[in-house]
Amino acid sequence: MRSPEERLARLLDRHSEFLPVASDDPTGAIIRRDELLVPARHAAAVEEAARRWTDGRTDVEALGLARFRLRGDADVADLITSQFSPEGGEPLAAPVHMFRGEPNYQGGPGGVPSPVPTSLPAPATASSGHRVTVAILDTGISANHPWFPATSWDAIDKDVDDRLDENNDYELDAQAGHGTFIAGVVRQHAPGAHVLVGRVLGSDGVCDEMDLLRALLRLRDSSAASHHGIGVLNLSLGAYMWNDRPPALVSQAIESLGRDTVVVAAAGNNHNDRAFWPAAFEPVIGVGALRADGTGPTSFSNYGSWVDAWAPGDEVASSFVTFDGPKEKLPGTDIDPDCFTGFAHWSGTSFAAPRVAAELARRAQEEKSSPRDVRDAVLRQFTAPVNAAAVTDGGP
Repeated sequence: MRSPEERLARLLDRHSEFLPVASDDPTGAIIRRDELLVPARHAAAVEEAARRWTDGRTDVEALGLARFRLRGDADVADLITSQFSPEGGEPLAAPVHMFRGEPNYQGGPGGVPSPVPTSLPAPATASSGHRVTVAILDTGISANHPWFPATSWDAIDKDVDDRLDENNDYELDAQAGHGTFIAGVVRQHAPGAHVLVGRVLGSDGVCDEMDLLRALLRLRDSSAASHHGIGVLNLSLGAYMWNDRPPALVSQAIESLGRDTVVVAAAGNNHNDRAFWPAAFEPVIGVGALRADGTGPTSFSNYGSWVDAWAPGDEVASSFVTFDGPKEKLPGTDIDPDCFTGFAHWSGTSFAAPRVAAELARRAQEEKSSPRDVRDAVLRQFTAPVNAAAVTDGGP
């Protein structure tokens, strides 16, 4: 298995429009090398001050911001610090961060999926007159999977199919099936919940900040148009910020969903306590991953005071895509490591988060209330294990 550093290098080779800030450390921020995001109220001032560094401006009225394209010799982070950061105040501009759930560094899985050779038991059937919707913004869903009958889910966009091999190398892409897996965790633990699916991550687990903002806006509009509120939103993705400050635009987009939507996010998989967003937002439930036996945190899970809940995230079993890659069976066995028939085991905070999201939905349905009303009770259920202190003290 490649190291996190090797995976990061490969990802940056594929996405040359991005660069790491300050270092190639997998726990560092990654930003677009030639763009700024500016709230509309500051756009005129930034345009005037940055004229010598900019090549163009695009206004995104729906999001209330402007996107500035910089010349090739501009240093995004240095420009923000030197020109657009008033002393004691919020910067007038921000980089366009890469958000991701790429295996082995930041966000989603803590490893690679492994096939389950036989079908897992189908989720229990459950019906309730009290509808609770769990929204999942991720890589999409395998729509023809038997765990997802047409009545159990809806799509935010026309095309939400989970992509498998977008680079045509005959291997399953690094995060293909991620959304399908997460939806399966929700179905297993909250079979009566209605799932709302949107695709924001590519099959390599990447989106930029604008993609995430637009997806949150579409989710808000979809909810308003359907007259069904979103009870829970699961975000098994994230990013570190270049200045460790909360990403204000993402915060505003999440707040626009309304106070009745409980947002749950993966804490990330770098085994550190650096604030990881959106999990670290005050109103968001950041979820760390427990070992399979539930006795303590996994070796990969992030931790810290901003992690609000802990749930199993080690060798989780769930729905997956169908795909047969080029690898041969392991010598002397019937195990084909890249032959998936719709089910897999996978590890990561990505899969701890939907366990908490599902419990919010299940309990709200059971009590005929809202996920917001049962939030505190669910947090008590998924409290940190006794030996989590070993992690926060820099444990194993």
